[in-house]
Amino acid sequence: MRFSPLIIMLSFVLMSGCLGKSASVRPALTAEDAAIQKRESAAADALDKAMQLYHDGEFLEPAAAFEYLDQAVELDPTLVAARYQRAILLLGLDRTDDALADVDEIIRLRPDHIKAHYTRGFIYLHRGRLAEAVSDFSTVIDRDDTRSEVYVRRGTCYANMNRFEDAISDFSQALALNPAHVEANYKRGMTYMAMGNHEAAVHDLTQALALDSQSYDIIMARAAANMKLADYEGAVADFRRAIVLEPNKSALYALLGEGLAGVGDTKGAIEAVRKALLLSRAEGNSEIAAVYEQQLAEYLAKPASPAKKAR
Repeated sequence: MRFSPLIIMLSFVLMSGCLGKSASVRPALTAEDAAIQKRESAAADALDKAMQLYHDGEFLEPAAAFEYLDQAVELDPTLVAARYQRAILLLGLDRTDDALADVDEIIRLRPDHIKAHYTRGFIYLHRGRLAEAVSDFSTVIDRDDTRSEVYVRRGTCYANMNRFEDAISDFSQALALNPAHVEANYKRGMTYMAMGNHEAAVHDLTQALALDSQSYDIIMARAAANMKLADYEGAVADFRRAIVLEPNKSALYALLGEGLAGVGDTKGAIEAVRKALLLSRAEGNSEIAAVYEQQLAEYLAKPASPAKKAR
C-alpha cells in the first residue's frame, strides 16, 4: 500500500503529539510533596490576608497583619514576601534584632533582593556598622541608580566615616535626582560645615529651610554657619526664628546675645543673656547659670555704644 506524503506527515504529527503527551505525564505526588504544597498554599493565603490590611504604605491593623505574616513564614520559611513585610513591621516595633534576622535570611535566599539590602543597610547605619551599611547601599545603587534616598543614606555613612568628599558626591547625586530633597540639602550643608566651607553650608541650609521652614535643626545649623562667617545679622535672625519655636530654651537667648554683641547691640545682648539667666535659674541649672552670669558680666563691662540694627 502506498501512502501519500500528506498522510505520512499527518501521521508523524499525531504520533509526536501522542508521544509528547505521554512524556509530559507527571508521576503522582508523594505524601511529603502533597504536604509541602499544602503548607505553601496556606502560607500564600496567610500572606494574602495580611496584605489585604495594607493601605497607603502601612498596615491598618498591624497586630493582625503581624499574626498572619508570622503564620506565613512558619508555614513556608522561604516565602520572601512574607519575611520582608514582617521585617518592616518588626522595625516599627523596635525589634531590630528580629528584623535583621529576617532580612539576612531574605538575602541568603535572594541575594538580588534590593529592598532587603536597603533595609539591612538602614539597620546597619543606625547601629553604627557603617562599612556594612555602605556595602548594602552600594549593592542597591549597582542595581538601581535612580533612588535618591539610597544616595542620602550612603552619603550619611560616608559623612560619619569622615569621608567627606564621598559624602558630598552622594548628596549631590541625590539632589540631581530630586532637588527638593530636604535631607540631602541639610546633610550636604552639614558636611560642608565639617569641611570648613561655611559659605557652601549656608547655601545648602538656606535651600533646606526653603523646603522646611519650621525645622529647628536646620535653623540652628544655618545660625552656626553664619556665626562662623561672622554674619552676625544672619545669625541673629536665625536665633530669633529658633526662639519662636523653642521659647523656653535658655541657650537660645545666650546665643542670641552673642549674635547681638557681634553686631554691636550691647544693650540687646544684655537683655537676651539676662533672659537666658532667668530661664536657667528657673530650671534649677546652677552650672549653666554660672556660665551666663560670666557672659552677662562681660557685656556689662563693655562701654556703651550705639546699637546697630540687626534684622
